[in-house]
Amino acid sequence: MSINFFKKIYNEDVLYHYTKASTAIDFILFNEQLKFSGRTNSIDPTESRKANRRIVSTGHYVDLNKCKDFYNESNQLNDLVSNLENAFNQISFCKNYIGHEFASEYYYSQFEGHEEIFGFTKPRMWERYADNYYGVCLAFSKKKILAINEFKHKLIYKDVEYLKYSELGCRKVDYISGNYLLDVGYDKYKEDIEKIAESSFFCKHIDYDGENEFRIGTYYKEGRCVAEEIKGEFQFGKTMMLDTKECLEAIFISSYANMKQKNDLLDYAEKLNVPIIEMVWKHDSFEPIDYKQQVDFYKNLDITISGT
Repeated sequence: MSINFFKKIYNEDVLYHYTKASTAIDFILFNEQLKFSGRTNSIDPTESRKANRRIVSTGHYVDLNKCKDFYNESNQLNDLVSNLENAFNQISFCKNYIGHEFASEYYYSQFEGHEEIFGFTKPRMWERYADNYYGVCLAFSKKKILAINEFKHKLIYKDVEYLKYSELGCRKVDYISGNYLLDVGYDKYKEDIEKIAESSFFCKHIDYDGENEFRIGTYYKEGRCVAEEIKGEFQFGKTMMLDTKECLEAIFISSYANMKQKNDLLDYAEKLNVPIIEMVWKHDSFEPIDYKQQVDFYKNLDITISGT
């Protein structure tokens, strides 16, 4: 691949989404959509497990006589946080590590030696999310995705923060503070607790910091859902999708993918007019190859590429 290609995608706008080759072919590229997933479906227990929330009062507040409204409002706040947690849906992307002079027109270099500053080169992501290195990494424009979806879904988006366990505990709503409720009243507490809960949806343990994640989220609403055909029947009100039409920037395919998948992905790359790069895995690294150029080269030599 030309060094100009890597300079072009090394910016804050390009986001990377790892997935199975079959998912990319049959759904993401076919429909030009990404599927939101409920936060409570996350494998990570710090995201999916619910807190056993309770009302906590300390100091002289313990002995205060509390009216019925206090307990009703405490329960309403608890229900509010639970509803926000259940309703939050998200899609995850990786970012480039920005700050290097690599993209500067005055910086003369090569891709080799700069692999780790890109979001499509992450071994853990290729293993965990891209089908154990057999999958795909799709590059999208953040600006374009936000522009065509923000109004429809009322998107919430930001970089993920990576925290220690002790810090994660401080960022979540683990209890309803009776002291604070009595001090500021229900309306103020409701406003504050919504912000705290929403902020916690963009926190993960520090062990994940290599993912360098940018997360796009929204709250479930039936009116935002699409009709989905499952086992020959249409289902409504279940699935929300993020439109990606004209947002794709590049397709990165694995050298382990089978030839049918590679051909299907090449067809999409040509249809959508984006580069397609094959990640050729090696014993010590990988080599990014212009897959379309390679196929054309073999065609000119009248050589048929085959494989499983």
